[in-house]
Amino acid sequence: MNLPLATDERSQRSLRGWVVLTGVFGVMMITSGMVFYALGAFLDAFVDEQGFSTGLAGAGVGAFLLASGLCGYYTGKLVNRFDARWVITAGTAVSTVGMALLAQVRSGWQMFVVMSIFGIGFGLCGLVPTTTLVTRWFERRRSVAMAIASTGLSLGGIILLPQLSQRIETDSLIYWAPRFAAVYCVLLLISTWFFIRAWPKDVGLQPDGARQASDSVGAPNSAPPGMSYQQAIRTRFFIFTAIGFVLVMSSQVGAIQHMYKLTGDRLGSDAAASTAVAVLAGASVVARICGGIAALKVSLRWLTMVLMVVQVVGLCLLAVAGSGLAILFGILVLGSAMGNLLMLHPLILADAFGVRDYPRIYGFGSLLMVSGLAGGPFVTGVLHDLYSYRSAFFTLAVVAVAGLAVYSFAGNPAREYLQPAPQQGRAAAVRPLAARPTPVLAVMRDLPKEVRQPALVGNGVNGDHDERVELDEMHHRTAPAVWAIEPVR
Repeated sequence: MNLPLATDERSQRSLRGWVVLTGVFGVMMITSGMVFYALGAFLDAFVDEQGFSTGLAGAGVGAFLLASGLCGYYTGKLVNRFDARWVITAGTAVSTVGMALLAQVRSGWQMFVVMSIFGIGFGLCGLVPTTTLVTRWFERRRSVAMAIASTGLSLGGIILLPQLSQRIETDSLIYWAPRFAAVYCVLLLISTWFFIRAWPKDVGLQPDGARQASDSVGAPNSAPPGMSYQQAIRTRFFIFTAIGFVLVMSSQVGAIQHMYKLTGDRLGSDAAASTAVAVLAGASVVARICGGIAALKVSLRWLTMVLMVVQVVGLCLLAVAGSGLAILFGILVLGSAMGNLLMLHPLILADAFGVRDYPRIYGFGSLLMVSGLAGGPFVTGVLHDLYSYRSAFFTLAVVAVAGLAVYSFAGNPAREYLQPAPQQGRAAAVRPLAARPTPVLAVMRDLPKEVRQPALVGNGVNGDHDERVELDEMHHRTAPAVWAIEPVR
């Protein structure tokens, strides 16, 4: 009769993590749709309304990415020291100011300053704190939880971006930027403070809804499992993983940023280009959910390498695609890898190094990745101007192959934080030889002739017996009755 009650209690505890995941999903969706994916709409508005060149507007994107990457690195330290909700709130405040100031940009230097502020705020409330929350609240189902949360990134671009773009085109960025900022701030604060808790232990739980031990409630917080930041970033696994993902993700972002233009040039239709971008985002959403489920059953390393191969195939298909059907097939193949690889990067780091210093480890990995992302779109554009998109996308495929090769040398993570500590204090202390007791035979007694009793010959210390003999074969049939232990002086 108690089983249903116990089952219901466990489900209620597990539900708390999914409530937190709902908040994380909301934060990712809002920051993605109203900031990251909206950057193109904002910069197009700079070109149309302020007369900036496309190159100058593109440099503004670079300033944003650099600021967000640097801030994301330092955000890892803040998330380890403070409640993640306060870190996200600080990022919300800074990015809200940056978004509102977009309406005041009138010159190039103002754009760089505002975009840097905007990027700092985005770094504080972006992927570093949100993926940290997922790794803290989920362990056995972490890949599924990460897939669901990161789906908010794609849905933000699908749902929110068209709303922003339509309003900017109808009126102007000068009019709408402060209003966007107000909506953005309110939505982020609701998602953060109504749903999110920084740690499961704050509500008496462990990851995956397990109950926290009663004797640990109210006790000083012990360090969570994981490798230290200084140890992690020096491992071969981290170094080769970081380099591999920089190459793979730079080729991926280069293709994504030029997908609209490639489709429009080859099919001669802006509507087809918009559809291609929407299909790419939709394919990434579906593939990410499937990848999260697959990550529960297969090795993260092999799943990542397979998806890297899929990305190479997709890039090659797009390089030669000329018809709408061929482009669609290439987009579906590329999209299936695109969503998963972005999700797998934090999963791999959390699996390899634990949650102890995960925010700092992932923040540093993201900084390295951001530093390489800007090169993908730039190289693709230069190769297109010099040759064609065919040459550009084949080059991106070669870069992705190089990333796959580098990542393959990373090997399997050591997971040293999972190795049990040596059992101290259970083994007896080893004393100097002179201090060890010496067994002395104190009393002997005779045995009857008809008794055949085996005896152990040796000093008897620590079970050290040399051999068994029969007493009637000895010259004097005797057996020990009492052992007296006298220490050697």
